[in-house]
Amino acid sequence: MRRGRGRETFSILKRETAKIWWDPRRNLPLLDEKLGSPAIPLHATPPRDVRPVIGKWYKFVKDVVEGYLGVPVKRVVPWRRVVLGNKVQYPDYGEEIIVDGQVVGHVIYDLREKRWRFRPLYKFAERIVEERVGFYAVVDLPRLGRGFEIHRGDVVEALLPEERDEYVSLATVNGGFFGVGVMARRGRIYVLKAWRRARTSFLDEDPAWRDVVEANLEVLEEKEREAVEFIRSLKEKYGLPFYVSFSGGKDSLVTLHLARLALGDIKVIFNDTGIEFPDTVRYVKWIAERYGLDLEVAAAGEGFWRGFESVGPPARDFRWCCKVVKFSPTAKLLRKLFPGGAIGLVGQRKYESSARAKSPRVWKNKWFPKGLAASPIHEWTALDVWLYIFWRKLVPNKLYYEGFDRLGCWLCPATELGELELASHVEPELYADWMRKLESYSKRQGYPSEWVEYGLWRWIDPPRDILRMLGKNERWYPEKRGADIDVKEEEGGIRLLLSNSKFPADAGRMRNILHTVCSGASVEVRGNSVHVSLSGKCGAEDVVRAAVRSFYCAECLECANWCPTGAIYRREDGGIGVREDKCLQCGVCNEKCPIAEYTLKVRGRAQRR
Repeated sequence: MRRGRGRETFSILKRETAKIWWDPRRNLPLLDEKLGSPAIPLHATPPRDVRPVIGKWYKFVKDVVEGYLGVPVKRVVPWRRVVLGNKVQYPDYGEEIIVDGQVVGHVIYDLREKRWRFRPLYKFAERIVEERVGFYAVVDLPRLGRGFEIHRGDVVEALLPEERDEYVSLATVNGGFFGVGVMARRGRIYVLKAWRRARTSFLDEDPAWRDVVEANLEVLEEKEREAVEFIRSLKEKYGLPFYVSFSGGKDSLVTLHLARLALGDIKVIFNDTGIEFPDTVRYVKWIAERYGLDLEVAAAGEGFWRGFESVGPPARDFRWCCKVVKFSPTAKLLRKLFPGGAIGLVGQRKYESSARAKSPRVWKNKWFPKGLAASPIHEWTALDVWLYIFWRKLVPNKLYYEGFDRLGCWLCPATELGELELASHVEPELYADWMRKLESYSKRQGYPSEWVEYGLWRWIDPPRDILRMLGKNERWYPEKRGADIDVKEEEGGIRLLLSNSKFPADAGRMRNILHTVCSGASVEVRGNSVHVSLSGKCGAEDVVRAAVRSFYCAECLECANWCPTGAIYRREDGGIGVREDKCLQCGVCNEKCPIAEYTLKVRGRAQRR
């Protein structure tokens, strides 16, 4: 994330932060201040989209904490049945752990050491010093502050780790300041965070999740009523048919339940990207059978792997995959099912990202121009969703109990390396095969070993904090993703040298695709060299796009989705073809090709460096 964009994202999420309260008497979270007396605001990092720590993830988090302490966690702090997690920004996975209404530390994935770690905070760190467990140091300093360096001579009593980068709980001799530091060079401790003695304390009650549901029932009933009325109001206002976009995740599960309450039977669309967790595919089919749903599947088939062969793996700043395996097959199915338009109900929530925070509750579906999309749960928090699931006894995807807070494509570049490690435990064979594919691609491109080892494939331009962690000030290898075409402009034309193309250089194929933007282009082919004479309205970028579509096509048919006359078809020998007698030469298909679009983005970025 670039610095300017990062500040904008944080500003949006801080403005759209969820409000959660804590009832100290019953020791449980509240969705509304009016539900408790007293009700104390929960202080956690924005956007404060907290979730229950449940299932195997509950045990995993407890094991990580106890692995750091070296003793049972209950010796230091109470470990409740109701524990909350809150994702926070780290170089990789980071999650605040909330017990008794207060943040006790962070569970993080250490990218460099490839292991899960615990960083104690606040009352938890104070208890570590008081109980003399884990790593701690009592120092002879009047105060502590972030950025302080504590030297050996300042330490009065301690149990310190031998390794660098381990976390150490700190306290001053006078008991006025506490903190958390990290072991640095020559036995020094670098202070990461410091505070005056916390006024909070741990509580007495140990409620179960059913108690949390009961305490919040009034709000859950109101949220259900409002969402059902919202859906019915859309029906009255627009008079269009409805469908639910069901991903197999918790948010779309709740949206599906609300839609059935509001409308009764409803069509359900599942986008099988071809890289979904097998458990998710099975779960969607099970839900459809359980409720007797009219399920339609927008299947991408082998689209992702064809795209991978053409342009390499996707990245956060090179996300060709979404268009190829999500938007294109879904738009194609929707055009077929609802030629006159429809309203899609989706489980989108504003606390998930800055982009969704800026989104309205109802919007036009740009991939399905005659359709609208609407989110009945746009204002809901993750805690709202989970308590509603518990209340209505809905059955969520079991992957949530493995630790995933969001589900989707299991190898998505937007996931953290820690989450990919979780995926490797759930689907070890799939993960191992993906690693082999990445390593093969990396060797072919001449990338360093770190490209796969530290997940650098997830970016074209890796973030600075990741590079600094690896001891680099800037990216140190040439990024070659995109269709492998060397472009040379010559007098009167353009020459393209193809490498690793999916389809062999062929003048007829190239002329056919070029017809979408200009007629009668002269194309000459010698081996892997393609020369195109420029004439009329056909420009150099048009030619490059056409070449990508001709020889590196992923066969997603996104171009066909936008063709106003249905002139584009899939060729029997692979790739796409154009029925020239039906083509208007509008050039829309050339603009919509995701493989061409992202190839040109990478080329443009490389030229600007």
